[in-house]
Amino acid sequence: MKKISEFKGIKGNLNALKEAVGGCKKIAYAGVPGVCTPFAQLFAYALRDKDNIFIPNTDVKKARKLILTSYGVELGEKVEAKADALVLLGGLAMPKIGVDVEEVKKLINNVLTEEGKIIGACFMDVFRKAGWHKEINFDCIIDAVIKGSVLK
Repeated sequence: MKKISEFKGIKGNLNALKEAVGGCKKIAYAGVPGVCTPFAQLFAYALRDKDNIFIPNTDVKKARKLILTSYGVELGEKVEAKADALVLLGGLAMPKIGVDVEEVKKLINNVLTEEGKIIGACFMDVFRKAGWHKEINFDCIIDAVIKGSVLK
């Protein structure tokens, strides 16, 4: 895979995902509960004109609709995990917290429509560090770097 564009900040990250999703109508986010859930909610807010669902780890039986409320985006009722785009969140590939890549491959086969897109959204190059870029046929990986400081 080669770098095709760069972005800065949260808005840039959200715009990169919007572009990657394109015309897809139903988006599924798969990620580690707690760690990835807030990112799925943030992405779903940016893509609130789409149908969004969250799949904890790879458990399609626990898939929930992401709904816009007066509090932001929250987990709603259980739904069928079928989508035009599957956004794999980086927590899935994190050492000691993630899931086996073979389980993710099964998830892809169970969730995506025939023409569906596989999008990785991660920090600190976690998918490449885990070797998933060789195992999964990503349409794209949106990778951000966290750089921070503490002021006092």
